[in-house]
Amino acid sequence: MTLRRLIILLATFSALSAPVHADGRSDWDGYAWQKIAASDCIKADDGRACPLYHERWDWKRNQWVSILVVLGKDAVRLTQRLEDNDWYDDDDVCVTAVVVDAEGRNLAVHHTNWYMTNGQTREEVFEYPAARLDSAATIHIGSKQCRKGPHEDDEVFAEVTQLLAR
Repeated sequence: MTLRRLIILLATFSALSAPVHADGRSDWDGYAWQKIAASDCIKADDGRACPLYHERWDWKRNQWVSILVVLGKDAVRLTQRLEDNDWYDDDDVCVTAVVVDAEGRNLAVHHTNWYMTNGQTREEVFEYPAARLDSAATIHIGSKQCRKGPHEDDEVFAEVTQLLAR
């Protein structure tokens, strides 16, 4: 292999496997995002309860993602509910939430990829340990159809989570 071909191959591989940055939404492709200001979260018994996120994962169908985020002292609690009210469609659905500080650095991250069948409703509660939640500025929440299947974005989640542990 010539040196020129090797350089082209390495450049191509680097572009395909770009490292994550752990800076909010930039690591996640294809999501329809909404932003919740942490200042809009109100005091609750177990922390600060943020406004409900409620959005379709497919803009033309009756398929909904609802997420309630509570910023605690040392953890983020997230209740996620998906409702597939379209009797003719089923999807792999990616949902991601990223809590960031004022500089845009990740404080906590959530990601799921659920297969939803027509007529199905699914709800789960997740809790993520997190430091410095008092510095949270924004919660970005996004969803999309995961057309690449049930593991789309799992690798991104693993890399972002690994950076959070540092």
